[in-house]
Amino acid sequence: MQNFRILSFFISALCLLSCSSEQDKPETPEPKPNVEIAFGGANGTWQDAPTTRATNTGLETLFTSFRVWGYKNTSDVTALSSSQIVMDGYKVVFTQGSAGNTASNTADWEYVGIENPMLSIPQTIKYWDHSATSYRFFAYSPFRSDVTVTAPSTADPNVSLSFPFEYSDAATATSSPYASRLWLATPSSNGTSASSPAYGSCVTLTFAPIIAKVRFRFTYPNGTKSVTMRNIQFSDSRFLDDASKADTPLRGTIHATYPLTGIPSNQQPVITMTPASADATGQILLTVPYEEPSDAVHILKDPTLYQKWYYVPPLANIPYEQGAYTITANISGKKVSATVPAQYMQWKAGCQYTYIFKLSDVGDNITFADLQVEQWLPGADIQNDGNGTHDW
Repeated sequence: MQNFRILSFFISALCLLSCSSEQDKPETPEPKPNVEIAFGGANGTWQDAPTTRATNTGLETLFTSFRVWGYKNTSDVTALSSSQIVMDGYKVVFTQGSAGNTASNTADWEYVGIENPMLSIPQTIKYWDHSATSYRFFAYSPFRSDVTVTAPSTADPNVSLSFPFEYSDAATATSSPYASRLWLATPSSNGTSASSPAYGSCVTLTFAPIIAKVRFRFTYPNGTKSVTMRNIQFSDSRFLDDASKADTPLRGTIHATYPLTGIPSNQQPVITMTPASADATGQILLTVPYEEPSDAVHILKDPTLYQKWYYVPPLANIPYEQGAYTITANISGKKVSATVPAQYMQWKAGCQYTYIFKLSDVGDNITFADLQVEQWLPGADIQNDGNGTHDW
């Protein structure tokens, strides 16, 4: 660099001597090259509910598609009028080993040329606009056509994704869709953190369930080798003796809402639930305790029931206040019970709850021992490692 400056000095001096009347011409900066918008990330970046705190799995282990919306602001980020749509519910598909086949596929996730039954025009490649004042992306997974999209308006500058929901005790981790956090970038962020990525970077969405996840389990005194426990029922105490009185919302519509204006401090979508107007209530009854195959003591005789979770409506997001929950069981011919206070039964979307009951030393009594609450969040964002009720 130093030699270049010296050479430039002598050339300039020669110019002044031979053509003193000529003015220096200003340099014209080269335009920035087009940079394609691409999706994806290393395995573990696309989050689901990890089975342990030490392992995270990618979205592709649950779903191989998602539907994404992208918007950019062209001036004032607080004005809806400056918001322009970039991707109107594009379908993005995962294909193992496909990265690098096209300019828009850098991590095995592709959107260009993917057939999308929700759009009348083909999906084309999109490029970053470095003059935009903000970019935001959000999505749900897997791609499905029964999701209603509410367009923004001046009165409500948000986009809402609405999902039909019906509770089932046979539901699995993939029965309900996942919604992403808002991916937001501004020119000033420069990619300084995961929540403030830079223009041109890979759009790495983080997904979480729109429902809650519940399990209950037992602990036993040291030396316990076997326990005979039958007729286990864990339910709202108000309806345990008469399920016909249960008014718990079990069916309705879950909404995930994203802002198109401003710079929100929280990138989580706003999750709400609207119960269905008729035949939508009933009892939530949990009967299968959570057990690992490696546990020393097993109540369950059927190994297919191991690792049982219940995927329940996000009742705290309605809001609907559950009562205290009571667990009853028959241990060696004796009926025993324990109660969990109502304040521990308010389930939030995107959280998983573990209720732990302890069997007494003499084996004829159980007590509520602990509640563990964990949020479905990337490892760096987890503020509660299953040791309390943080951020209720």
